[in-house]
Amino acid sequence: MKARLIAVLCMSAFLVGCGSEPDVPEATPVGIGVYELTESEIRQQWNVVGRTQAVESVAIRARTEGEVTEVLVQRGGRVDAGDVLFRLNDDMAREQVGRAEAQVNSWRSANTLAQRNFQRGLELRAEGYLSIADLDRLRNEAEQAESALADAEAALRQSRLNLDYTVIRAPISGRAGDTRVTLGDLVSPASGALLEIIDPDPIRVQFQLTDREFAQVSNMRDQTQSTIGLETYMLLDGYQRHPFPGTIEFVDIVVQETTGTVAATATFANPAETLLPGQFVTLLIERSESTPGLLVPEQAVQRNQLGPFVMQVGPDGTVSQRQLTLGPRYGSAWQVEDGLQVGDLVVVEGLQKIRPDMPTQLSFYDRDPETGLLAPREMIQP
Repeated sequence: MKARLIAVLCMSAFLVGCGSEPDVPEATPVGIGVYELTESEIRQQWNVVGRTQAVESVAIRARTEGEVTEVLVQRGGRVDAGDVLFRLNDDMAREQVGRAEAQVNSWRSANTLAQRNFQRGLELRAEGYLSIADLDRLRNEAEQAESALADAEAALRQSRLNLDYTVIRAPISGRAGDTRVTLGDLVSPASGALLEIIDPDPIRVQFQLTDREFAQVSNMRDQTQSTIGLETYMLLDGYQRHPFPGTIEFVDIVVQETTGTVAATATFANPAETLLPGQFVTLLIERSESTPGLLVPEQAVQRNQLGPFVMQVGPDGTVSQRQLTLGPRYGSAWQVEDGLQVGDLVVVEGLQKIRPDMPTQLSFYDRDPETGLLAPREMIQP
């Protein structure tokens, strides 16, 4: 009986194993946003970090010794060339001028007499009434008096300069910096800089070019070393453009051994004086002419050990991973040098939900012309 029961159970298990397999449910398509690549007009760009500096700046120093009697400059204020900044006590300088003038008058009279005596000596010598030795003495006295007069006149000019130096003026127009000079201070040439004046308009930006960037820029310079076919802009806070475009005015002729870069400068108009020396800014340098190319949105690009890649949607709607070779970045997109072509669909929304060979349900995205951001096509206003 037991043997018959075991046989029945085995037969039942065999019949169950030979039955039809259960149906496996199909995978549900995942909704994702895709962007279709189209050919774009690309203007080659370089982004470099630079630091602003004044085109014109001067450190004001005392050129004579004296006590400060007036401080006429306002710290941070605007000054024009020729404005009086400081006045020094000029009593001693005026006395020196007076003594020098007296010396000049004295030696002028002595020189007049010596020259007159020498002329008389020449007349007497011609008539035979004066010896050669006496004529030589008169000539020597005339030459000494003339030299002494020239020396006295030089001392007078120097003393007048020292008097002029008691009034310290601005040599250039610009903004006055900070100063610690106050009334009663004794200043001299050894006192160092009393004040710095900078002219912030125009302003210069100093930056560095890599050897590759240097080669590209060099190919766009004419015989006068001026850059042609390039436009230069300054980006404030990383994205806001300075209202005035700049000009690359200088590119060095040597590569710095320590950094492997080439120094360069650009100038920008700064009439509102919103830029000050010492600021770090970003320069955007781009070609004037554009070339066709592909741009892939930044939000579609991921990276692994092999480099950048995107998730591409094939004609059958399945997703596959595609490694890329990227070029420069242009705003919120990267230039594609290899790996994609016109018409390819790349995933820009829902990347965290998909895997390779997974079926998908597509929602097409485009760039909003007003905001520049990617959005579903149906949400973009015509």
